[in-house]
Amino acid sequence: MENNIEVELRGPLDENSYKVLLNHLEKNGKLLVKQNRFFIDYSTFLEGISKRKSDIRFRITNGKVELIVKKGEFGGYSREEVSVFIEKDDIKNALMFMSLLGYKKGIAGNRGIVRYMIDGIEIAIQDVRKCKDPKEIYSRFFEAEIMANAESGQEAKNKILKFIEDLSLNIFKKEEWYEYCRNLNIKANGVFDYEKDDINDIIN
Repeated sequence: MENNIEVELRGPLDENSYKVLLNHLEKNGKLLVKQNRFFIDYSTFLEGISKRKSDIRFRITNGKVELIVKKGEFGGYSREEVSVFIEKDDIKNALMFMSLLGYKKGIAGNRGIVRYMIDGIEIAIQDVRKCKDPKEIYSRFFEAEIMANAESGQEAKNKILKFIEDLSLNIFKKEEWYEYCRNLNIKANGVFDYEKDDINDIIN
């Protein structure tokens, strides 16, 4: 059975928990990649945050352009996921493609991400950069993920929970995650409008 279900738990990182997690991963995990990511989240303007059942995004990660769709509860731990990479990393055509489908306006975000693998769990530490000043980090959070299927989803969740509990990290409850995202949209993220904004600002 194909592993197309993303089992993922998220939690906040203050300075102390950030150091605890990072030190543990550096000593016991394997560094996978360091990423710079810009994304446009179209679903927030279509469905809001707490009620949304889809996550439709354009994103650029280390120069690679991708369209990604996730289905499932936004604050839930299990969602179906599929992504398509754009030939020649053509930003203009990718954004035009989305606009012709009706996706013109979205939340814009800038992230610095460090990914580790440890005991079959992928851990992403995300620096939330302010869109207006990418050199400034507004906050940090982590994502712990295992790709699973319908049969192995609960087992994957339990494995992630044990990892988090062993390090005494906190997990976002649904309403806490929604509130955190609302704050990011107000204080850190921006807005991209295909009909008003200059695509060259993204390219550059």
